[in-house]
Amino acid sequence: MFGCTSYQGVFTREGFFRGAALLAGEPGDDLHVAAIAHRASAHDAREKAGASCRELVAELKGKPSLILMHATPGFEERIVEGIESAVGRDVAIFGGSAADDSVAGDWHVFAGTTIVDQGFALAAFSSPEDIYGGFLGGFLPTPHSGCVTKSEGRKVLEIDGLPAALVYNEWTGGIIADELRTGGVVLFKTNLQPLGRVVDETMGVPMRVLCHPHEVTGSALTFFAEIPAGEEITLMLGSQTQLMSRMGKVIERAVGGKRIGLSLKGGLFVYCGGSLGVILDRAAEISREFTKGAGDIPFVGVATFGEQGCFVGKRKANRHGNLMCSAVLFGGK
Repeated sequence: MFGCTSYQGVFTREGFFRGAALLAGEPGDDLHVAAIAHRASAHDAREKAGASCRELVAELKGKPSLILMHATPGFEERIVEGIESAVGRDVAIFGGSAADDSVAGDWHVFAGTTIVDQGFALAAFSSPEDIYGGFLGGFLPTPHSGCVTKSEGRKVLEIDGLPAALVYNEWTGGIIADELRTGGVVLFKTNLQPLGRVVDETMGVPMRVLCHPHEVTGSALTFFAEIPAGEEITLMLGSQTQLMSRMGKVIERAVGGKRIGLSLKGGLFVYCGGSLGVILDRAAEISREFTKGAGDIPFVGVATFGEQGCFVGKRKANRHGNLMCSAVLFGGK
């Protein structure tokens, strides 16, 4: 048993509700799973995630098909690095960061009897059947773009040599003008206007990971994901319509051209809590969109404060982002 806390509720075939939801596997599913949770900090998360993955590989007696990751917010990139140090970059990572209802730090991840409020839970899956995964932002690029010229981890200080918060405020028509004077959290002002950076492309279409502006400190802008100096960034734009339709699109991305005749027996999905906040009164429709795309299979979905997934374009690229969604689908006969 493994999982994490979710923003405002959980998704199932019955809709969206407050409480606990569980997706159970049976011996006949021919799905092998090993899970582990550890307390960790930004300082030691890479090392501990790598060591944990080596334990999971030993328990499964081989490299897994896919790893599901649940972390507490703050250092997800280090956990992805740790996983890849143990199993390589050819193993896809999907998951979501634990959430609470008010960004107050009341989040937890767990595996077995281990429950932590700072750290990670990892579950490794192997199966003779296919396991499909998709990762998607679903936002559209605007004409506003630039280069990050100075950053420190998740804090962007300059874009094109100018103060980052001032540039973002100008691009968005002044949505963080008040915080430029006072500082402060801007999560619920910026959840339809993240920054995107290209990490790969497929058939000439850029694949972007999204980064959600979190807080204005002076003239700097802090995000829920790292943006290294030298990265080209673009202001992205979302809408309620796009947020509702992207669940079907992420399922299409997961299964590719194999949808006709495809047999699925269960699924998991991750949906950003910041995006869900925009359409919370329509949350049950997201569950219906999943069923529409994947079929009437059992599933659970979690609303998270950070999303991890694997882009498959010219190469595999496991990434941590924000305001995104992912789906993991288990094939079967």
